[in-house]
Amino acid sequence: MGRVRNETVHAAKRTEILRAAEGLFVEAGFHQTGMAAICAAVGMSPGALYRYFPSKTAIIRAIVEEERQDAAARLDALDAAADLRAGLLDALDAAILAAADPDYGRLALEIGAEGARDAEIGALIEAGRAESAARLAGAIGRAGEPGADAEASAAILLAIIDGAAGGAGAALASLPETRRRAALRRLLDGLLGPA
Repeated sequence: MGRVRNETVHAAKRTEILRAAEGLFVEAGFHQTGMAAICAAVGMSPGALYRYFPSKTAIIRAIVEEERQDAAARLDALDAAADLRAGLLDALDAAILAAADPDYGRLALEIGAEGARDAEIGALIEAGRAESAARLAGAIGRAGEPGADAEASAAILLAIIDGAAGGAGAALASLPETRRRAALRRLLDGLLGPA
C-alpha cells in the first residue's frame, strides 16, 4: 500500500516554494532564475521540487491562479458589502496599497511580460482580468447607481489598480490616508454619479 500524502504539509510546502520563487523572480527575473536556485532557496532536491511543480512555467501559472483567487475573495467581500461605495473605496484603497509594494510591482511586471511571451500564461492572466471586470461591473450594476456605466467604471478602476502595480502606486501610497481616500471617494463619485 502506498504512502498517503498529508495534504496540509503538501500545501504548506507548495506555498513555501511559491513564495521563494516569487522572491527570486523579483530579485533576478523569471528567465534568470533557474530551478536549481529555487531548489536551493527551499532546500529541496530537483526531484522533490518537480513533484510540486514540473517547470517554472507551472510555478508562474500557480502564482497567477493565486492572484485570481485573491481577487475573487476581494470581490466576494465587495458583493457582501452593505454599502457598495464604502466597499469599493475600501477595496480600491487596499488594492492600491498592496500594489504599491515594489516587490509586488516587480513581480506583476515580470508575470505580465511572461504572459506576453507565453500564450497559456497570457490566457490565464486575461481570464482573471475578465472575471474581475465582469464581477466588478456586476456589483456596480446591482447597486443601481443612476448614470453609472458599470462596464466602463469597472475597466477604469481595474486600470488604476494595474497602474499602481506598474509603478504609480508608490506615489498614491505615499499620500496621507485621508487625502488619498478623499481623492478616491471623488473618483468613485465621478464614475458612479453623486451619492
